[in-house]
Amino acid sequence: MDESNITFHPSEGTENISMHRNISTQERVWEILTPLWVIMIISFLGFCENGIVLWCLCFQIKRNPFTAYITHLSIADISLLLCTFILSIEYIAGFGFAYGFYYYVTTTLSIVFLLGYNTGLYLLTAISIERCLSIVYPIWYRCHRSQHQSAIVCAILWTLSFFMTVAEYLTCKDDSTKEQFDDGNHCQALLIFTWILTFMIFIPLMILSSLILVIRIHRNSLRPHSSKLYIIIVATVIVFLIFAMPMRLLYLLNYHHWSSLLSQQNHVTVVLSTVNSSINPLVYFFVGSSKKKRFKESLKVVLSRALTDGLRPRSQEVGMSLDIAETIF
Repeated sequence: MDESNITFHPSEGTENISMHRNISTQERVWEILTPLWVIMIISFLGFCENGIVLWCLCFQIKRNPFTAYITHLSIADISLLLCTFILSIEYIAGFGFAYGFYYYVTTTLSIVFLLGYNTGLYLLTAISIERCLSIVYPIWYRCHRSQHQSAIVCAILWTLSFFMTVAEYLTCKDDSTKEQFDDGNHCQALLIFTWILTFMIFIPLMILSSLILVIRIHRNSLRPHSSKLYIIIVATVIVFLIFAMPMRLLYLLNYHHWSSLLSQQNHVTVVLSTVNSSINPLVYFFVGSSKKKRFKESLKVVLSRALTDGLRPRSQEVGMSLDIAETIF
């Protein structure tokens, strides 16, 4: 064999390796960016849905104690979705892990995200408990309920959520302050308190109240309008437990390895939380709309039907109790 015909092309092997690395890098980039695009799209759609519901609740629908809670729940969902949308854009643009101005923006948005998440949990629990009391002790509920109770409860829950969110960030996430604590002991104590507050107080109360509502719905002992209302509550609670709770559970179990909200390890749980905040308006629509006139009725009519309190005025409740007493005696 003529040695002159044998040629070596080391550059070909180098080019193949380089091409393979480029393909692997591109695949890796798409693996990271695809969930972020999904989060951005879902959060944008959910933000629009909740915005429409909030506008109808504020300007189109007659207010009642229940719509006050739903209004605050929509505000919490809008806060969460807006922060998620902006954060996803930041991470897609490559500013998610930057320092300086973008770092403070990302930190602020993450805090507001957690604030909306916690507030949604607390509000759902309050809604479930109050509706449960309204059907178990209807006369007592109507006679002892303050006119401004919804506003007071919402203010208390927003305040609790604010302090819990800020305390959690300062003790567990802020590098400038967490070093002041004893090697994370304060952070661990706060997380234990959060675990107790979430999984031993709020979640059990939410589930117990929802089970009572399910039993009453199953027995068909509720009026049609109030039945739709309780179906919405139960459906919203179920959606929250399925889609929103995994993020809180994984965070409490792996807080040492929790780097940032939209880091790759958190994509699935953030997608689920975004779906949870986006799906509530759809629940209101499908439960409140008539099967024969679905997609033909105005949103105002649908929401009014879905969110009708279903409780008689206090005077009627007292009158009923007097009639019952006269009948007995």
